[in-house]
Amino acid sequence: MAVTQTTLSAAIVAGDLTMTVASGTGFPTTGATALAQGYLVRIDKEYMWAIAQPVAGQITLRGRGANGTAAQAHDKLAKVIVSSAPSDFAGNAPGFDVELPPYLPIYLTLGQDKTFTTSEIAAYGNQSRTFAITKATAAAITLVAPDKSQDGLILEFTSLTDATHAITATSLLANAGASSPYTTATWANAKAGGGIKLIAENALWNVISSTNVTLS
Repeated sequence: MAVTQTTLSAAIVAGDLTMTVASGTGFPTTGATALAQGYLVRIDKEYMWAIAQPVAGQITLRGRGANGTAAQAHDKLAKVIVSSAPSDFAGNAPGFDVELPPYLPIYLTLGQDKTFTTSEIAAYGNQSRTFAITKATAAAITLVAPDKSQDGLILEFTSLTDATHAITATSLLANAGASSPYTTATWANAKAGGGIKLIAENALWNVISSTNVTLS
């Protein structure tokens, strides 16, 4: 067997046991009796099991947060990878009990415009996160300041689509430039790839690195 890839048609939260996908290919047969074991599914950094497809594109799930991962919310257009053979997925690295230990940086998808709230950033604590932008057109992302207690928290934003995404963080993007701290980080070319890596330091977002992203 081999893995099949599709995307979420709508966002899901950590407790959802159904999801809608762009294509039901590779999932349990439409209308068939629910499977006891199911097909292994990975969305972002969460594993789960797909046990049925009552109607085309509507998937019934069980075992959210399987294989040592944590159940979490996933945005629309998040990549969904599925296979009837769990062995199709990468094995554990030497010395690890599971493939995706929960203490590793969290990987999430942004399929639509996003405004981060102060309480949301605070809830991240010091666990770093990577956000993959999958919105086909330019995503508008608003970022607020971290708390000083979160020094060392790393946020990375990468683009998977051909669009000039923009992050607005009013007077928070510090890179030692003449006008630092800057307010806006914009993808310079409408091509997939590139991104920006930020670290929380003294209630600012210090720019560690960036590719195809312009600060202003």
